[in-house]
Amino acid sequence: MLTNCPSCSAQYRLNEDKFAGKQVTLKCVKCQKVFAVHVPHPATASASINVLVAHSDPALCGAIQEILNKADIGSQTCFDGPSALDAMQARPPQVAIVDVALPGLYAFEVVERIRSVAGLEQVKIILLSSVYNKMAYKRRPASLYGADAYIEKHHLPDSLVATINRLLTGAEPAPVGDLETNREERVESEAQTPDQEIEERRFSTELNSEIQKAETEETSAAEACEMTQKAHRLARNIVSDIALYNQQKVEQGVQEGSFFELLDDEITEGQKLFRERFPDLVDSGGPDILQSEFESFIEKRRADISL
Repeated sequence: MLTNCPSCSAQYRLNEDKFAGKQVTLKCVKCQKVFAVHVPHPATASASINVLVAHSDPALCGAIQEILNKADIGSQTCFDGPSALDAMQARPPQVAIVDVALPGLYAFEVVERIRSVAGLEQVKIILLSSVYNKMAYKRRPASLYGADAYIEKHHLPDSLVATINRLLTGAEPAPVGDLETNREERVESEAQTPDQEIEERRFSTELNSEIQKAETEETSAAEACEMTQKAHRLARNIVSDIALYNQQKVEQGVQEGSFFELLDDEITEGQKLFRERFPDLVDSGGPDILQSEFESFIEKRRADISL
């Protein structure tokens, strides 16, 4: 079983036969963080897990499936909101990985629909950020519109499997004080061997390259006829990410009519990214695609909360 340090993301492998059904206390050899990990019984091993991956880009879905296959986790893919909901009702997954800018539905709509369908109440929902950019308009979300976790694209190779295991076992990183006084079996974690570490780093690097390439191809137009369509996709990605990382401001702004004032810094970062990808479109004097996407989001959110 693979797990990650919650502080530095260092990866560790636990002996599932030795620790099955136990909560193990680990101390990271890299950053000294003490944290707890629950190792599931064989009956709940990853081979029995069914994950739904919902994203518009088949290439990115393929990259995620590579990560899941490596951990012997079964998966199915969908490319828009309505088909994802249909697939979940036909075969309820334990976990759904959902793009926050999924075509047809925004993240808050997806979560609400899933939670309202009989038989899907227990599905664990992981929201996937849309833009491969480690810094722009990002900070840890205060809330997730009712989802269980979120993950950024560049953390998929090293954190996705650990996040799935944590959600399904109910284990959370415990405070150091609690760990020091608990009576669970305590072990000193061991770092991977050099060969294992090199292999994991190679896999992570290659997958991140695939993920970044998939996004570039999804939102960059090679031909003029593609430009508007791809620009709309990027605009939706930017708006969805800003909504993910700033829910409190978004809710306040939608309710008070101060959305653009409260989120001025984040919107400026989004505009900068949009201009970098589509400078000719921005300078053409045509419709402001990003502004229109913000207005569409606000309208949908206002309707959702009955304003």
